[in-house]
Amino acid sequence: MVESEGPAVTQIGRRLAVHEEEEAFLVIREGDPEDWLARFDKENGFPARAWAENMVRVYNRRLALGSAGSPTPPGTDPR
Repeated sequence: MVESEGPAVTQIGRRLAVHEEEEAFLVIREGDPEDWLARFDKENGFPARAWAENMVRVYNRRLALGSAGSPTPPGTDPR
């Protein structure tokens, strides 16, 4: 059995944020731009900012509500 030094720290409860770089928008853990979770490249007219901001908005809203429910049903606009 492995003994821990204290309660486990989970990353799940941390808010997300958008961090802009020259070639992409990154979805990061708030306050930690080195710990990115998703990358949306700015190329070929892809709406990278919108995708990153939407991911952050949906996640943070669910986090605030304490929702552990199912993901957004297909065909639903999460905004």
